[in-house]
Amino acid sequence: MSLVQLRSFPPEPSVPAVVPTRVVLSPLVDPALEAGPRAPGQPVRIGQGRAVPMAANDQSLGTLLQWEPSAKGGLVAAVTFRSEGAAGLRLGLVVNQLPSQAVLRVFGTAGTPVRLQGSEVLGSLARDAQAGTGTTPPSALSAPLFWTPTVAGEEATLQLELPAGVSPAELGLAVPRLSHLWWTHAANLDPQRRAAAPGIDIGTCHIDATCESSYSYEARAVARMEYMRDGDPNYAYYCTGTLMADTAVSGTPYFLTASHCVGTQTEASTVSTYWFYRSAACQSTAPNPNAVEVHGGSTLLRVSSGSDLSFLQLSGRPPTGAVHAGSLVGQPALDVAVGALHHPGGELLKLSEGRVNAYGSCVGNFCQADEGSDGNYLVLRWTRGVTAQGSSGSPIFAQVGSRRYVVGHLFAGSSSCSDPTANDYFGRMDRAYPLLRSWLGTVPGT
Repeated sequence: MSLVQLRSFPPEPSVPAVVPTRVVLSPLVDPALEAGPRAPGQPVRIGQGRAVPMAANDQSLGTLLQWEPSAKGGLVAAVTFRSEGAAGLRLGLVVNQLPSQAVLRVFGTAGTPVRLQGSEVLGSLARDAQAGTGTTPPSALSAPLFWTPTVAGEEATLQLELPAGVSPAELGLAVPRLSHLWWTHAANLDPQRRAAAPGIDIGTCHIDATCESSYSYEARAVARMEYMRDGDPNYAYYCTGTLMADTAVSGTPYFLTASHCVGTQTEASTVSTYWFYRSAACQSTAPNPNAVEVHGGSTLLRVSSGSDLSFLQLSGRPPTGAVHAGSLVGQPALDVAVGALHHPGGELLKLSEGRVNAYGSCVGNFCQADEGSDGNYLVLRWTRGVTAQGSSGSPIFAQVGSRRYVVGHLFAGSSSCSDPTANDYFGRMDRAYPLLRSWLGTVPGT
């Protein structure tokens, strides 16, 4: 590590100029890329964790922070972490002491800097601890980490700004881990990075949702989500989720996805959502330039393993233009037509259309159709399109009158471009709704 001038930060009034210290990790020898066939109930892994021994505790990070006076009368310092070959990075922070009025900024080599208030970080960690996920005393490997939002490129700069009257002695931070991402939203907007980013092979039979104008309204309720998963060495993953409406029309950002994607509060705290992530034009490979990322994590409200349900409240507000999808609380009939909107492999939004073939049940990753209607899952058979890893948590819509309503969310399936008529299994919304009534409200007649 060395003191070098990388660049001046963007000339914004709220962003002090400061020279960061630089930490360079050795290149990844054997990146753990996704490989092999689709596994039931599995999200898409898009990155892997790396240890950062040079910043693993308060003392080591403290030696990297070269404090300078800020224009506001406080102090500012920064450190840059480089992981060669990354399309993006997330930094894992251990927070032992942090003034609530401190400001943290995270910069990538492209895109807009992300600003975090100290109180936001403390609130997120307190939420995790209240859910029973805290570890005391903290250590570099066992402590609950606060994961910064993703920034694009091989370098992530963490800038810390303390207000006037606050000493660096009141700061106790470490960055023992980072997540080296092979793929990011920002990288995909760059044609050169998009071409170089590895991904899984989802096949060529998927239907571009931008070409399907009849689903343009529902598409605005569906987001691709990125998060860090518990139990892995700080891997990052993709799934799909839906912004849900309540009967009070409150605008609360309730978000439905699969519990095999986000099943704990620590995972929920790392969620970022990507809205309007679809092709720029029908059959275009270029992403919509108006796609929007929303970070800030979420609160886990309800989990149900019985239907693989995860119900969140997003901390960040969805962008203007996003819509809330309604729920169908009655039992969907067999052979009813449905459409799914999803992000297979984390790709641009796709559409699949088919029919409810049967009701089913799932134990672990084993699913089967039932003779009766008691199963917690809908068995789908596609007539157009399929699903893939990354589609997990995505909604299926059934039409009632002139509107479409969510009737289920994807748990697992066997459909693929080579076997398009294989069954997919969706958790039933009519079975899940009683668990969500305290947030979504009571539908008249139920």
